[in-house]
Amino acid sequence: MPEAIAVVPGFRLGDRVDFVDIRVRDGLLIIEVSGAPDTVKVLDGLRAGYEGGWIGTDMPTLVDVSGFHGKIDWSAIKRISELAAWGGTAKKPSRVAYISPDRFFAFVIKAVSILFPRALHRLFLDRRAALLWLQAPQPH
Repeated sequence: MPEAIAVVPGFRLGDRVDFVDIRVRDGLLIIEVSGAPDTVKVLDGLRAGYEGGWIGTDMPTLVDVSGFHGKIDWSAIKRISELAAWGGTAKKPSRVAYISPDRFFAFVIKAVSILFPRALHRLFLDRRAALLWLQAPQPH
């Protein structure tokens, strides 16, 4: 069974093909999901980062699912939403950018936004556009 490989600050859970990579770089939470990993690994990684203090509830977040081809585990996503008060404040919600070549994923984001209502969620086709949106100043 594959072991978790600790990266500071972050985790890579799974194997070379089916994995979840969670890390923080320059105040940006980056979650990459590739292949068809056990989605509980996302929950495990986020819990470890939150409890370890290197993942905050109001961090801008990049979720790259461009290599994901598994099933969405809605119960794991619901448990992630219950782990902490994700999303920042009502006056300044955090932003979550998703990268996927599949425009159908926009429907998934609509469902996810119900579970994480204090964050702004948006789909992008490429990393550059997602990063520009995440780094743009928020209106007051």
